[in-house]
Amino acid sequence: MTLVFVGWAVWAACNWAELALVQKLVMGMYAWLIVHEYEEGYKGRFFALFAQVFHFDVAALLPGLTHIAQAVYITAMFSLALIFPDVLWLSLATFILGIFEGFVHNMGIFIFRLRGVSPGWYTAVLMAAYAIWALVVLNRNIDYAGIQWLWAALYFVAGFACLEVSVQKALGNTLEHIKTSVMAFAKQRFGK
Repeated sequence: MTLVFVGWAVWAACNWAELALVQKLVMGMYAWLIVHEYEEGYKGRFFALFAQVFHFDVAALLPGLTHIAQAVYITAMFSLALIFPDVLWLSLATFILGIFEGFVHNMGIFIFRLRGVSPGWYTAVLMAAYAIWALVVLNRNIDYAGIQWLWAALYFVAGFACLEVSVQKALGNTLEHIKTSVMAFAKQRFGK
């Protein structure tokens, strides 16, 4: 993921004056996401919390196997947004991802009853702040139809669903196992 990002960063640096505003904003979001991945890796991965709480067996997996789907998802999402800046919903989805990361990491503190912050929390919050700022800049400088938000949300959700299915498939989890694990955790954590 980092090598692809560096390739895009070199391309952006060489063509900065010709880039559309949306491409510049997406490059900033991409940079935050790569930094976020390193922070999460340094602190032990947010996914590890889910695996522990929901009893997903990750011991038999090759290291990094579950991260492959995530790397493909992120690389494809940002590359498409940079290649097609006129298709605004592709770019909007990258900002939705940034806000989603901030939200999920904050909710993780509450859900998992962490005494400190979740792995990747600092950059997730900064990423969400950047995404909100980028959307303000975008909305002040570009006119676009509101339907773009619907396409962006559908694109984000569909991509994220495919990511989750592939990760769970790699873990060997069935839908029934996931449902049972989530329900057991919810009952334990929130009561009835």
